[in-house]
Amino acid sequence: MTARPGMHQVLGGAAPWDAITNHALAAQRVIRGMGFRSEIFADRSHISSAVAHRVIKHHRWPDVAAPGDRAIIHYSIDSPAFDMALDHADRVGMHHHNVTPPELLWRDAPAVALQCQTGIAGLEDMAPRIAIAGADSAFNAGELRNAGYTDPTVIGILRGQIPRRKRSRPPGDTTLRMLFVGRGIPNKRQDALILTLAALREGGVNAELRLVGGWGACRPYLERCRRLAAELEVDDHVVFLGAVDDSVLAGEYADADIFVCLSQHEGYCVPIIEAMANDLPIVALAAGAVPETLGHGGLLIDSLQPSLAAEAVLLATSGRMTERFAEGRTRQLAMHSPSATANHLRAFVRDLAEC
Repeated sequence: MTARPGMHQVLGGAAPWDAITNHALAAQRVIRGMGFRSEIFADRSHISSAVAHRVIKHHRWPDVAAPGDRAIIHYSIDSPAFDMALDHADRVGMHHHNVTPPELLWRDAPAVALQCQTGIAGLEDMAPRIAIAGADSAFNAGELRNAGYTDPTVIGILRGQIPRRKRSRPPGDTTLRMLFVGRGIPNKRQDALILTLAALREGGVNAELRLVGGWGACRPYLERCRRLAAELEVDDHVVFLGAVDDSVLAGEYADADIFVCLSQHEGYCVPIIEAMANDLPIVALAAGAVPETLGHGGLLIDSLQPSLAAEAVLLATSGRMTERFAEGRTRQLAMHSPSATANHLRAFVRDLAEC
């Protein structure tokens, strides 16, 4: 009997609380459960010490992998780790997680914008060398088709379960607490969330905004958001929590009244799934893959106008749409469940092993 090839994953970087890293770690368990040898390689220049024991520096592929081994590239930006995989693996599959359009980033994050611009070009250049392709979402699969990939499949994304917590806010607290979870970078539009908060407070609503996510890649944008909050006189009602672990994140979901996402570009949006799993009302801008991820589990809007977003927040938390949202959440959570995603991943891995 011919031995099965190794089925390794290759990342442009690895960090705690990063959606792609979390997916790769969960996917490794699924792949190993299928009987394959499976390691995770990441660009040696972008490995956080917090996860260094779980991943291997990409240049060590020849020391770890065997002839005939396959690689799954997790693509969101260009990386020398991907060139390594293409040069050394017997077959390479692509799992596309989306590349942020650079035009959304130039003002506050020019270095990241340049990386994204290179990443978009690299995605197209790589197409002839990819055996099979998959993506988080149908939206991302469409981007692959536009870049020259044939018949990309939708895999989804795996995420460990965040523990459910009981609400811990004091009795009588009537503050409308809005939550957003996502790294601090311009396409996520935390500035639009601050404007929405200001519109609510100007209308007499006792609201606050809590922002979870690291800002390390874009400190200028953090400072712009802080200045905006001060200019609008809502800085005492915006909490910049930074990156947090799952225990703290669970508490934020438990104590929030609504999850609001005004991001202009999302290839999937894991926090929307987390918010639905915590039974939160959701308001989200209908951009990128968000309509696909949210479905009828929340209220979609098509404008960043602060007054419109504020009105949507009040409508979504009024109770009039509670039943509709609950039914929609149930359908979406089943569609994006870990078991359903694991099945899509298994089919993708089998196809890559047999091609």
